[in-house]
Amino acid sequence: AAIGKATSLASSFTSPNPPVNNFLPTMPAIIRIAMDYPWRTVDPVPPGRDGQVAVIAMLRRAFFGAWSVMSPEEDDDDQEMDELAFSLSVHHVLFIGVTKGGEDLLIELTVEGFDLICGRNVDYVALKQGWSGYSRGVIICCEVPETLATKVAANESWGTERRGSTEETGSENQVECVDFRSRYFEPKVGVNEDPVSGWPHCALGPYFGLRRGKQRLLGVQESERTGLVECILKEEEQKVCIIGSTVTTVSGKLQMNA
Repeated sequence: AAIGKATSLASSFTSPNPPVNNFLPTMPAIIRIAMDYPWRTVDPVPPGRDGQVAVIAMLRRAFFGAWSVMSPEEDDDDQEMDELAFSLSVHHVLFIGVTKGGEDLLIELTVEGFDLICGRNVDYVALKQGWSGYSRGVIICCEVPETLATKVAANESWGTERRGSTEETGSENQVECVDFRSRYFEPKVGVNEDPVSGWPHCALGPYFGLRRGKQRLLGVQESERTGLVECILKEEEQKVCIIGSTVTTVSGKLQMNA
């Protein structure tokens, strides 16, 4: 759910076609929208079988179909292990934490680890039932190194050329670099994977902003649809301004009788 009032940063164009069944088809037009979300902190999950070990086992079940919670180093019979599942090793996992209140689980992987899970089928039941320490969603992310970010900026599918200028959105005609990549799953609330969402970014922004020493970051959420999300950190206000592009596909009016 969105917190705060959305502000449109660009005007939209509505098709002059006549309405059908009270709905008016619109021409796709990109609209930049900014919205303040609450600042969300992340606390580390403790090590051990009920903590980090269980979370890593959940990842292996969800993305590789492995049901053993043992790593090859901890088991006497490595031959019985699912080698594909353990291609996602503990060395790929850099951090495991939960947002304040235990709402979302945040897992930071290396770039290699993140790439391993991308493109694989997901067992959403495994994500839903695999660990009881969170109540809403699973954020899986990785930081984009500065050397890789330069290459990303030149890629049309990830780079974003900014046109126009506001107080919060930066200078004109600036090519941005991606700071982090993410995916967001919410099977516990009935959403297998959120295509592009501001909610996980109000935790991802502060998390990566502290490390990179930045007040303004850009993340790409790599769902099937994929989208770029800009984060402006307002620590004194404990807010994160989330900025992204939207497209109006249909508009209409709801009439309620008194």
